[in-house]
Amino acid sequence: MAAKQPAHVIFFKVDVDENPELARQYDVQAIPAMIKIENGEDKGRLIGYRSESEIQQFING
Repeated sequence: MAAKQPAHVIFFKVDVDENPELARQYDVQAIPAMIKIENGEDKGRLIGYRSESEIQQFING
């Protein structure tokens, strides 16, 4: 899915067990979690497994 996105959309995969400070910084309380950050600001979250269309809508919305 990442390959289908415009260049300005970047995905990161983070193991919260190996990076607990980052998980705390972004208040990740459940996984999987997708956090949309624009210009350093949290613009929304998707929690749990989602369909490709739901994820695409989240990214574009």
